[in-house]
Amino acid sequence: MRYLASPFSLLLWTSLLLWTTASGSGQAALAQQKTIAASSTAAPAADEAFNAAGIGTGSRVIDGLWQFQVGDDLTWAQPGFDDSRWQRLTTDTSWADAGHPDYTGFAWYRRQITVDPAEKNSLALYLPELNSVAEVCWNGEKVGSAGTLPPHASWDFSPSPVVIPLPPAPGASTGTLAIRMWVVFDDGGFLRPVQIGYAPLIQQMRVRSADHSLRQMLILYGVWLIFLCAGLTALILWLRSRSQGVLLCAALYLVSYASENFSEWALGVDYQAVGDFFAVTDWINHAAFLFLILLLAGLPNRPGIRGFRFWKRTCICFSAIVLLDVVRRVTEIGLVDHYQSALSRFLRAIPDLREYAEGPSVLLLLVACLVLSKPRLPRLLFMAAAALDAFLGDLSGVFDNFPQFDRFLQWEAHPLFAIYGALVRVRTLADLLFLFAIIYAMWDQLSSLLAEQRRVNAELKAAQEVQTVLVAAEERGAPGYAVASVYRPASEVGGDFFQVIPLEGDATLIVAGDVSGKGLRAAMTVSLIVGAVRTLAEQDSSPAAVLAGLNRRLIGRTQGGFATCCATRIDPTGHAILANAGHCQPYLDGHEVELPAGLPLGLVDGITYEEIALAIAHTQQLTLVSDGVVEARNHHGELYGFDRLSALMRERPTAEHVAKTAVDFGQDDDITVLTVTRLAAEPGAVVQFSALSPAPA
Repeated sequence: MRYLASPFSLLLWTSLLLWTTASGSGQAALAQQKTIAASSTAAPAADEAFNAAGIGTGSRVIDGLWQFQVGDDLTWAQPGFDDSRWQRLTTDTSWADAGHPDYTGFAWYRRQITVDPAEKNSLALYLPELNSVAEVCWNGEKVGSAGTLPPHASWDFSPSPVVIPLPPAPGASTGTLAIRMWVVFDDGGFLRPVQIGYAPLIQQMRVRSADHSLRQMLILYGVWLIFLCAGLTALILWLRSRSQGVLLCAALYLVSYASENFSEWALGVDYQAVGDFFAVTDWINHAAFLFLILLLAGLPNRPGIRGFRFWKRTCICFSAIVLLDVVRRVTEIGLVDHYQSALSRFLRAIPDLREYAEGPSVLLLLVACLVLSKPRLPRLLFMAAAALDAFLGDLSGVFDNFPQFDRFLQWEAHPLFAIYGALVRVRTLADLLFLFAIIYAMWDQLSSLLAEQRRVNAELKAAQEVQTVLVAAEERGAPGYAVASVYRPASEVGGDFFQVIPLEGDATLIVAGDVSGKGLRAAMTVSLIVGAVRTLAEQDSSPAAVLAGLNRRLIGRTQGGFATCCATRIDPTGHAILANAGHCQPYLDGHEVELPAGLPLGLVDGITYEEIALAIAHTQQLTLVSDGVVEARNHHGELYGFDRLSALMRERPTAEHVAKTAVDFGQDDDITVLTVTRLAAEPGAVVQFSALSPAPA
């Protein structure tokens, strides 16, 4: 179960400490008196048999004192064995109260039963729920068991009553009932009295007990089912939006909580299997709850104790401590058949780390989140519900460990009301309130995140529209040439750019480039470059002068980044002048044009760039590409590379075909492809542009 904590529970535990300190000697005296009373000689004699004669079709509780002895010897089952020196106690006395606290191993109960030799009705033993394995012997013969004893121990995690038929003993008026019990993890003893009676009636008692237990648990089963459905819904939502960690934490918490409770009350399931599962789900439940509190608190992402990172590391440390205890428990359960080994005894001697990590960690985190953050009302309700849940959880622990608080805690232990036999407790209502608080707080946070996401998307859309206007040149004449372009950013906005600028004398300046990085920062640098290119082109349209001017303007404005650029000036006669600043080399009819290497823009001030002249014949095609083409990466991590690009260029592909090839291979960066084809007909062809293509989904 969950181990939560709250300020209320801290006050409660403080009061308990003062009370138990003041009354410690009195409690010890009471325990000693109880042990003495259990074996008092004022009780019936050891050889006084329990009278089951004349039971007919009814049943009787085998009350009174039983002979009890720790240890193991199969001869103790024999009717003639002398057990007069054994300790005597009632079945409602635990082994700890009998003077055997933390005992692990075998112990025996013996009792003489008087029966009517002429009784024709078959008798059976009603063995109640046990925290252990038990083997029943009647007159020295094994007649049944609950679970399996070592060396292959096996028993139910949530035991149910067992009916054991007692064979008739013709001519005998007294039978010897011996119960061999084995305990390894819990305090030994009977949880309820043993009964003997008419076999069909005993069988009906077992059926009625199972039906009654199931009916009482129906409301709880319904609550756990709601938790499970809510957790699975949160998991589905997280799978659709992986960035929302709060959905994952809520899913893990709710599913693990429901699974943990279902496993605890699962009937007929082996203890070792459920024990391992219970230990793991308990850790998942605790870790997920810590991070759910942390994410819903909304702590600022700042350094130091007031920031999210510090408390994230704190949650990880506490979760690691609890995980160590999970490993210990799983190992201890795995050694159940070797419970007397040194390793098993060592593991059982280690304190339960959960008691020192789970509760304090939740308490510490709740207080820190309340002090350091300013949670909204839904999140305050969540924290209040967590505190209430912790308070009730701690009350349950007090109720179990301090019986003197019975009269104060009846309101939490007893049901409030019943619906057709299904009990409704305060804890049930608290769980529902807690679930509602979790859903309400998550809805509030997700609503805020969605509103913020819508605002960011609207701003990105506006930025994309602005960049479309800036990057895409107007449809103007480029005398003697056909120009086609494809621009596909890797996200909503990108860092690639190109400009086709008409100049005097029917010349045209074509600039294509790439800003380092992606997203809004690169897009802002693009807007700066586009404006500067048009201004510089009006002053000096030579490619080298344009690049040098861009370099001067970008110094100190790229925030540690840079930009690459290739500038080309063409005229209708086919004469072209090119200069390059670290950009991918252009291709002319499938052959790479080797331009002088130049440093990218924005790195070093005062750089000059070299130009080369190039003649473009009729129908020849000059192609400019960004590094997003060669850096396309497939699912194996392999780059598209220059070799594939060179082979593709020899086919004289269109701009659309080049871009599509890179995208199909695996787009990893912004992709820009620009083709300039000299026309064979008369000059005056219109510049052609393809529409800006959005990034593929």
